[in-house]
Amino acid sequence: RRTSAQGFQKLVDVTRRVIRWFESEELAPESVKIADAVHFGSYLSTLTTREGAAITTGTMINYLKAARRFFEYLVETERIRTNPFAELPYPKSQDHLSRNVLTEAQMACLLAHLARFDELDSPRSRLRRYRVHVVAEFLYASGLRIAEAASLVEANIDLDHRLVYVPEGKGGKARTAFLSGYASDVLARYLARGRGAVLGNFCRSHGETLFGADKARLAAVVNEELRAACATLEIPVITTHGFRHSLGTHLLRAGCDMRHIQAI
Repeated sequence: RRTSAQGFQKLVDVTRRVIRWFESEELAPESVKIADAVHFGSYLSTLTTREGAAITTGTMINYLKAARRFFEYLVETERIRTNPFAELPYPKSQDHLSRNVLTEAQMACLLAHLARFDELDSPRSRLRRYRVHVVAEFLYASGLRIAEAASLVEANIDLDHRLVYVPEGKGGKARTAFLSGYASDVLARYLARGRGAVLGNFCRSHGETLFGADKARLAAVVNEELRAACATLEIPVITTHGFRHSLGTHLLRAGCDMRHIQAI
């Protein structure tokens, strides 16, 4: 009985913390939507212990379970119609929920930092950072996986309509991705002048591809630059896949329909 009572008190304490977080966001429980639930999940990935270590997967799951039970209570008492946490998955064992995601402000800082490639000292460093700048804008706009981006050739890009044709994505399925206006402009300049400058300095076995490298090499170069940039900016470190995760999260927070995000 004592263990059960302690467990109940812990649940109460965690639930109070969940409610306090939504209050700090000036969100009444009755107005919480699925986008807010995802935002809460991203917030959990930033929590640390007193020693500064990331909280465990189990702790994150406890918070999400408390939130799901609380909002289920609101459904049962007819205060809300649906539970915004009902479809939010729990992080898998030994994983962290949405840790490979930046906030909108952090992403803006990162992309702006990468765009200042001309401030570096050596021509080699400037060309390397320039290619990473183009890849970062491309991945964040399109939501492509790094393997998909590495396999593209110039013929797969339709700048007039801001479309990217992926002939073979995950599972061997072809699909179409989209570019923002800014990413389209960046890519247009890259194709017109930048690509020749970048690829002309190296002998490449994948020189026919858009970015001149296979998946492993392209990911290694970009991730190395991302680690350095994130450390300089003092923001969480993301990998190339973090652009895909961040795009989905940011679209959801902005009110985009989940079905449209899944299609993207």
